Amino acid sequence: MLNMITPLKGIAERETYHAEADGIDLSSLILNILDELLFLNDSEGFTAKRLTVDIDEEKLKASATGCGERFSAATHEVGVAVKAVTYHMMKIEKTTRGYKVRVVFDT
Repeated sequence: MLNMITPLKGIAERETYHAEADGIDLSSLILNILDELLFLNDSEGFTAKRLTVDIDEEKLKASATGCGERFSAATHEVGVAVKAVTYHMMKIEKTTRGYKVRVVFDT
């Protein structure tokens, strides 16, 4: 999602930020953490080049730590404007390496 908004090849790892979310099920949890990341991008211009997301399936809580920088029109490429994260066609698959998630964004 963040790579769609601002291509990550031009993002430096200058700042670290943290986001948290909870949900009533795994789908809402993933939607909510993505929504928090989108909010931070919209409100503070923060884009993570490196992002780690931890999910607690029992408590239905997620935390994300991103390392990147704030968007600057002078130095960063503009991508697609993502307006919202949606449930439409969402698919979540747990694998041995983590989760594989398909999400459709409203652009």
